[in-house]
Amino acid sequence: MTAIAGNLPSSRPFLGRRVGLFYAVVLGASLPLWPFGWHLALHVAGAAMLIGNAVAMAVWLSVAGFLGSDDAKRRAAHAVNRADLWFTVPGTVLILLNGLAMVAARYGGPASIPSIPWIAGGLVLLILTGLVWALRLVPAQLAMQRLAASPGPLDAAGFRRLLVRWSIWGTVATVLPLLAVLLMTTKPTG
Repeated sequence: MTAIAGNLPSSRPFLGRRVGLFYAVVLGASLPLWPFGWHLALHVAGAAMLIGNAVAMAVWLSVAGFLGSDDAKRRAAHAVNRADLWFTVPGTVLILLNGLAMVAARYGGPASIPSIPWIAGGLVLLILTGLVWALRLVPAQLAMQRLAASPGPLDAAGFRRLLVRWSIWGTVATVLPLLAVLLMTTKPTG
C-alpha cells in the first residue's frame, strides 16, 4: 500500500474531469440492471481493453525505451500512464463488475463463485493481475515518468533499470489475464 500511496502525487497530472466522467459511464453501464448479453459484451470488451493495452504498451514502451531517443522515452513513459487510466483501469472494472452481474444472473450470486472452478480461477487470476499492476507496474511506470519529466538529459541507466523491471512484471501481468481468458472460454469443470 505504501507503494501506491507514495506514487499518488505522480498520478495527479493524469486525472481530470474527462477521466472521472468516463469512469462514471463505465460504472453506470455495469450496473446489474441490464440484460445478460449486455454484461457479457462489456465483460469481453473489458478483457480486450486490459489485454490489448498491456500488449500495445509493452511494445510501445519497449521499443521507445530500449531503442528510442530520450524524447521517445519521455513520450512513452507518459503514454503508458495515460493509457492505464483510459484502458487498464476501466477494462478491469468492466471485467469485474460485469462478471459479477453475470454470476448473479446465471449462477445465484457471488456466493456460488467457489463452486464454479473456472469462475473462481478467473477471479483469482484477475486479482493477481491487479496486485502485480498496482504493486509492481504502476510504481515502475511512475518512476519512469518522474525520470522522463526531470529537466536535462535523461538518466538512461536509471530508465533502463526501471524498464527491465517493468518488462518482467508486465509479462506476468499480461500472462495472467490470458490464462483467465483460457479459463473463461474453455470452462473446465474440475
